Amino acid sequence: MMQKYNTNRYFESKRSIYGKTLSLFDRSTLFIINYTTTKENIMNKLTKVGLTALASTLIAASANAADWSVSGSASVSYTNVSNTSNSNPFSFGDSVTFSASGDLDNGMAISTKMELDGNVMDDRHLTLSSDEIGSIAITSSMTAGGIGKIGDKVPTAYEEVYDVTDGTDNGLSSQNISSTNQLGWVSPSYGGLQVTAGITPRSDAGADSDNSWAIMYDAGDMVDGLAVGYGQAENGNTSEAETVYVTYTTGGLSFGYQDSTYDLTAAGSSDQDGTHLGVSFAVNENLSVSTGRMDVEIGTSGSDEENTGISASYTMGSMTISGFANKVDNAGGTAGVTKEAKGVNVAFSF
Repeated sequence: MMQKYNTNRYFESKRSIYGKTLSLFDRSTLFIINYTTTKENIMNKLTKVGLTALASTLIAASANAADWSVSGSASVSYTNVSNTSNSNPFSFGDSVTFSASGDLDNGMAISTKMELDGNVMDDRHLTLSSDEIGSIAITSSMTAGGIGKIGDKVPTAYEEVYDVTDGTDNGLSSQNISSTNQLGWVSPSYGGLQVTAGITPRSDAGADSDNSWAIMYDAGDMVDGLAVGYGQAENGNTSEAETVYVTYTTGGLSFGYQDSTYDLTAAGSSDQDGTHLGVSFAVNENLSVSTGRMDVEIGTSGSDEENTGISASYTMGSMTISGFANKVDNAGGTAGVTKEAKGVNVAFSF
């Protein structure tokens, strides 16, 4: 037997419903439910209707409390690298990012973000934050906390001077610190002082976790535009690293200096010491240019790796045109090995 039920209306029984009729006051039908001639089955099904309605209400309330957004980008690049002259210089980029955020009853905020890059959902993170504790995050491939937050603080308009020329970024303290499924914390700012820490657990037998920490200080109260920082890292049980930086901004000019060491624990390995300098200038709100240099002392090599480059970027609404020209001499500490890279990128955001 079929009977209509309205969860928004009250109902009453005219008489016993053991195999009889059930009278309802309903103006609009929300559910149609079968009932049999036993009291237990009737009550079970009415209970299911009530729970379903309650769950629907809770879900609706959660959805209404959250903020949702979708953004995207697309780009095309032309890059020429001296040691890969037979490669097609054109490349394309596209991504769609899904974001959601909301507030919890305890005053904390929660947010999540997922990026669909090409056909791969690669960048994901989940963050809990509050004014009292700062932010705690776990990420799939981005830095959640630790030394990666200050791995390179030297200003640039586009590409870093050591990038693209080859596949190895020597002289960085954050190299080989895994950000895959990293757990990180960034403190609130206490008078311009912030602390951050990160850990990436490893499941390999006998391998230690990647862990690092850093201190960042915005010294603007003492010297307007000045910022300094220091950090340390351990890459499992294979290497140790540290870095210190100073940046200064006045008007459209930004200067940066950073010194980093990367020491391998294995005997006979080539440790690295990198010194990075750079300056960028915001010509106006649309155009920025930069230049820099990074020298890296590698092990006992008699020749330091020398990275130099220039970059520029120009923004018009949602379109940005960027370009760079980088060069590395004595690549990897080998005298006479020179590599160059030049490129232009046109990107759109929407």
